[in-house]
Amino acid sequence: MAHQKQVRHPAAAYVAPFVVYLVFLMMEQAGVASVFLLYPLKTVAVAAALVWAWRGVRDDLRERRGALFGALIGVAALVIWVAPELLRLTKTDFTVGGFNPTVLPAPCSTLATCFRIAGAVLVVPIMEELFWRGWMIRWLVKPDFRSVPLGTFTWESFGITVLMFGIEHNTLWHVGMITGVLYNWIYYRTRSLWACIIAHAVTNLLLACYILASGKWGYW
Repeated sequence: MAHQKQVRHPAAAYVAPFVVYLVFLMMEQAGVASVFLLYPLKTVAVAAALVWAWRGVRDDLRERRGALFGALIGVAALVIWVAPELLRLTKTDFTVGGFNPTVLPAPCSTLATCFRIAGAVLVVPIMEELFWRGWMIRWLVKPDFRSVPLGTFTWESFGITVLMFGIEHNTLWHVGMITGVLYNWIYYRTRSLWACIIAHAVTNLLLACYILASGKWGYW
């Protein structure tokens, strides 16, 4: 019998990096090891999963329009993240908890900070946008998601992705949902995943700068 080559499911390239991310997130929450050890491993593992997935997603990443629009919305999303705290609309003390590399010795602290920024700016935006707006928002329209053009709108897919994107951000679910609305808007307006990725990266980069300047580690 001739050996038949296995065909990868089209969704695997969009979903697998997110699953790897979730596995490490659950390990962090379970206290399997120090977050300062797990986060660099998570960053490398998710980046490796994205490299593995590249051939399956590259066609949806060819369109590069909407970069400036995405960047501007990314700035607006950052304002939404920090506004409740700056306007004293929340009682959460962001100076405690979170990923605080300053508790480590100087060389380790610098390395941990670099990994945290690299993960937040270079890895997470690609991983999350491929999952939420590359796969799920289209899969909710039609299981054969590759046949659904980028930017296709339905109320069901819009609402479910916004809700789940908010839930993913735990106690900051409300600002997560608002951010999900903004990123979905970019997706519908530009029909470009790159524009969504850029917005997400800009938000995370500016948030990292704010955290480092203010010591509000709770955002991490």
